[in-house]
Amino acid sequence: MNFISKGAFHIHTKYSDGTGTIPQIAKDAKKAGLDWIIITDHNNLAGLKNNEEGWHDGLAVIVCEEITPDNGNHYLALDIKQEIPPSANPQEYINAVNDQGGFGFVAHPDESRSRKNNRRPLRWDDWNLRGFHGIEIWNYLSDWTDNYNKNFSLYHILVKNRILKGPSKNILKWWDDVNNETATIVPAVGSLDTHAFDFKFVKIFPYFDNFKTITNYLFLEEKLSSDFNEAKKQILNGLKNGNNMIVNRFWNKKNDEFCFKIITKNQEVFSGEKIYHDENSRLIIKLPEKAKIKLLLDGKIVLEKETNFLEIKDLSVGKYRFEAYLKNKPWIFSNPILCE
Repeated sequence: MNFISKGAFHIHTKYSDGTGTIPQIAKDAKKAGLDWIIITDHNNLAGLKNNEEGWHDGLAVIVCEEITPDNGNHYLALDIKQEIPPSANPQEYINAVNDQGGFGFVAHPDESRSRKNNRRPLRWDDWNLRGFHGIEIWNYLSDWTDNYNKNFSLYHILVKNRILKGPSKNILKWWDDVNNETATIVPAVGSLDTHAFDFKFVKIFPYFDNFKTITNYLFLEEKLSSDFNEAKKQILNGLKNGNNMIVNRFWNKKNDEFCFKIITKNQEVFSGEKIYHDENSRLIIKLPEKAKIKLLLDGKIVLEKETNFLEIKDLSVGKYRFEAYLKNKPWIFSNPILCE
């Protein structure tokens, strides 16, 4: 896992309720320093059917679908070839995604019921339902809307990136609980849910600005391929396996020196991977600057420290993940490493 590839997830275009075309959006993503983006228009794969999936000036554009019932239970369906319509029972479209050989992430499952604005929450109703592959634990638009107070509209738009609170305690607990139910890793993604809304003569949350915030850092064994089909496979497999860390790049303008790994005498693994620990096992976290690090084992905090480098020995069996907060602001959320 020597290569980092940065990408944005959950993006809407003119094919649903976004305001940009795929070429326009790709141009903004590349300008913002990304390597790939995943388009998830509501209930359609128009970008795929119109042959717009592929390289756009060196940026990989992958077209997927957000299955979108009217009242919530949205599902991000990846690696599918045919559109899947929404239905009243989420299990039906989860199964339909799996039947196509795809996989999916539960979208914005914990939108707040106590918003101080008129935008109704679109939640995931049944947290006992299973069969999904992973969970979108951090959604930019949901987070901002949860904290947006219409009495302070202009201020909250001007400081939009600073009012984000990060994944809710409930969603992090649910994610940990689901992981504790299984021997495999249930991955998480961070997303933007970007639409670039038109408001009078300006755009609210333009694509370029959003692309500099919540980013998935994929850790790859090989550099992203120049062949699009192979690159697409690398990106989708990386997300499917949980080989990503969720980073709000608004807070790290210095560099990309991130590291989260477990090392033994003969092996080195990163997020989404499994390792058999031995007497030489070490867990290492390295950040580009000092932050409050919370190290969790099976969902329980085992260490909390303000630092930019952490090395832990005498590891236990279980799933390790970490969270980092920069000046008390949500910054990084890793996927787990399974230690056996």
